Amino acid sequence: MSFFQGKRVLITGGSSGIGLAAAQQLNAQGAELILVARDVGKLREAKDSLLSSPGGSGAAVELLPFDLADKSALVEAVRSLDGPVDILINNAGITRPGNFLELPEDCFESMMRVNYLGAVELTRLLLPPMIEKKQGSVAFVSSLLGLMGIWGYTAYAASKFAVRGFAECLRSELKPHNVSVTVCYPPDTDTPQHEGEKPFLPPETVAQAGTAGLLTADYVAECLLAGIADRRFEVIPGLQAKFAATMNRLAPGLVHSVLDWDARKAQQTP
Repeated sequence: MSFFQGKRVLITGGSSGIGLAAAQQLNAQGAELILVARDVGKLREAKDSLLSSPGGSGAAVELLPFDLADKSALVEAVRSLDGPVDILINNAGITRPGNFLELPEDCFESMMRVNYLGAVELTRLLLPPMIEKKQGSVAFVSSLLGLMGIWGYTAYAASKFAVRGFAECLRSELKPHNVSVTVCYPPDTDTPQHEGEKPFLPPETVAQAGTAGLLTADYVAECLLAGIADRRFEVIPGLQAKFAATMNRLAPGLVHSVLDWDARKAQQTP
């Protein structure tokens, strides 16, 4: 029997990318799903694809459209839920790369509100029943940029570092309650969000990010779900990402030198 069979799982950003890939795999394993996203149309398309999938289990798929940046809408949506959830996957995120002084100021606030504070508020609301039952899982999809920063991601990386810090503290607090915490740190992943940020990438960012590889959303979702099932705290999908994260921990000076060399090379390219 799958770890997820019969579990009620809420996924933010569940209409596309890693969130939808996770939903497809969870649906096949018999989990009941609650998909969260802003776009009702995309949520309905996601639900239709899940229910019509030949590998689907026929388990329930519920839609919960709201914007994580809107705290009042978030609270109202959670209150409308019919019962608690067993697993929360904080996956939703937005990004806007660019040189620091050229980024609109509101990028920093909007990314913190969605990527970090939205996850904090949703976790705060859904956690008490898990603690009461002494059973449950809370997962976060951060980013490799939540472990190391590169050129062009001052706003995005800051929000993902915040997720990391929150999750590390939360892990300790929830350990006595038998509620597990998992954080996934994927590198670049082939998703609509990744495609959408390409026009804004400085050449230095392209040069520095190219060494960690491009993963599929299905693979990242598989790694994430395996980590949740195993109650692992840290999940870093892909060998290249693991190597980059390990080197950044053991030899940050060397990593900085390599990143600086990549940036200079990009600047010299006509």
